[in-house]
Formats: sequence, structure tokens, C-alpha cells
Amino acid sequence: MTKTAIRRDKKIMSLSFTLNNTRLKTVSWHVLFWLIYILYEEALVLYARQPPEILGTVYSFIINALVFYNFWRCIRYLTKRIKNIFVMVLAILVAASVIVAITVFVKILGDAIILNVSFKAHATPYRRMALVVRTFYFGGMGAAYGFAKEVIQKEREAAHMVEQQQILEKKALQAELNVIKSQINPHFVFNTLGFLYAETYKKLPEVGQSIITLSNIMRYALTKNEDGFSSLENELAYIKDFIKIHESRSKAFFMTISIETGNISYKVVSLVLITLIENMFKHGIFNQSTKEATLSIAVKDGKLHFYSLNYKNNNSVNKVQSNGIGLNYIRERLTDEYGADGYELLIDETHNSYECKLTMPLKYHESN
Repeated sequence: MTKTAIRRDKKIMSLSFTLNNTRLKTVSWHVLFWLIYILYEEALVLYARQPPEILGTVYSFIINALVFYNFWRCIRYLTKRIKNIFVMVLAILVAASVIVAITVFVKILGDAIILNVSFKAHATPYRRMALVVRTFYFGGMGAAYGFAKEVIQKEREAAHMVEQQQILEKKALQAELNVIKSQINPHFVFNTLGFLYAETYKKLPEVGQSIITLSNIMRYALTKNEDGFSSLENELAYIKDFIKIHESRSKAFFMTISIETGNISYKVVSLVLITLIENMFKHGIFNQSTKEATLSIAVKDGKLHFYSLNYKNNNSVNKVQSNGIGLNYIRERLTDEYGADGYELLIDETHNSYECKLTMPLKYHESN
């Protein structure tokens, strides 16, 4: 037998053991319930100063248990097989009448044998009516139990489906991000940037430094983060390099930057902040002193507060291309991580300006 077959057999045996253990626990709880109920009714008999009938009680409760567990099963069978409402209700009434009649007959017959009396003498009108009411009582309790069990099971299945859907959505988001990253061959890019840096640094140091900065940006963007988080320090370094690249492209660059993160190391959802920065440059004007852009990033009480404001450049020729993730990805990613109410993202866009506010929780870095 191969190792794969052995592992498969062990897995099947483990699953079978788990199922059997679960069923055993369920049966144990049901047996305990009936024992407690029998003791409760026997206590009422003793309180009424009536002589207990142990054999008759056990016999009666066996039948009660059969009615309890099968009444709802019968109703579910009929509701699944019969589609016409009128016929279905009629069939349920007939079935209930048959169950009650058989139960009353079997109980009276059994009690007559146990008590050694005649069937006719024991089948008094009062006794028959009491047994009819008691049968409906246990049948109704069984139907309520079966209905509640089915509702709970459906709710669990629905919750499981929602959980599976969330997992699939999370995987889809990760796959989307991986596709975006894989669109560029990293070895080719880094080798080319290294060559350009070596050729230009001595003659044009500023251009060479820009190439290194661009290389850092590309390397960070293509770095895989298995948990979807990056250190806040690295994310901010990425943002600073990104801004530096665009600043080096402009003869005039007007942007107020305030970054205050404190001394505690945090982790932040990857590529969320840089996407917001990209949107600034996609829409913004940065070469006019009267339309100065603003960027503020601060950490307070374990939360990141991001604010940006820029005046829009409606000339599409000069717009910077985004990485394709966009605001939809940000909302989906943050909702997946923190829930719809776990963060706040506000966008105020007019014809002339673009303003963004984001507040979201941070995770402590593993090194802490």
C-alpha cells in the first residue's frame, strides 16, 4: 500500500470517528433529556400521592419518543411530495389522525396488558381523551423541535456559504493583485534599470538617483506579502520615493507633506496608501504655487489617518496612469479585512478639486 493510500485511509478513519463521536454525543443528550423528563413527571405523580408505575411509564415514554421524532418527519415528507396546498393540509390532518389513533390504541393495549385488566375496561372516554391530548402534545413538541432544527441547520448552511463566498472573494482579490504584479517581468525591469543607472550616474547624477528610486518603487510593488500587509515604514518609504520621482520630473513642485507615525512599528494593508497617492497625481496639479497640494499621514491610538487634497488637472494628456487597482479594490480590500464599519473612506471630488480622507486600524508589527 502506498503512502498516499495510507494517508487517505487514515483521513477517512479520522472523519468516520469524528462523525460517530458527534452522533454519540447527540444520542447521549437526547437520552439525558428523556430521563430528566421522565423523572419530572414521576415527581409530579409522587407529589399527587399516586402510586408510580415504572414499567407502564417506560412503555408509555417509548411510544411518546416515537411520536416526538416521527411526527415532524411525516409532515416534512408530505410537504415535499404534495405541491397543492389544500391537498397537503388535508393529507397532514389525515396522517395526524391516523398517528393519534394508532398511538392511543397501542398505549391502551399495552397498559391493559401491564396492569392485567381488560382492554374495554381500560379504554374509558376520559382515558382516550387524555391520551389524544398527550399524543398531540408530544407530536406538536416534536414538530416544533424538527422545525427549529431545520431552521438552525439552514442558517448554519447559509452562514457557511457566506463564509465560503468571503474566502473566494478574498482569493479573487489576491489573484487580481497577483495578476497586476505579474504583468511585468521583474528580472528584465531590474536589469534594465541597473544598466541605465550605471550608464547615467557619472554623467547625470540626478537622473541616476531617479533611476535608483524608480528601481526601489518597482521592487517594492512586486514584493509578495502573503498576509496582504506591509510594514508601515516600508509603505511610507515607497510613498516618499514615488513622490520624489514626480518631483524630479517637474521644474516647479508645490506640495505640503506631513508624516507623523511615532516610534511604534505597525503593519498596513498593502498598496492602499500608494493607490491613494497615485490618484492624487492622476488628477492633480503640482506646478502652481496657488494650487498647492496637501498630504497628511498620522498615526494615533493604533489608527492611521490619511488626508489628501489636490487641485485637478483636467488635461488628460498629462495624467499619470494608475496601477489599475483603483478605489474599488481599496474598498473591497478594507471591507474584507475590517468589515464595512471598521474603517472610513471619504472621497469629495468636484470639478476643480479632489479630497480624500481615510481612517483605518493598523496591526502591530510581528517584530514587536
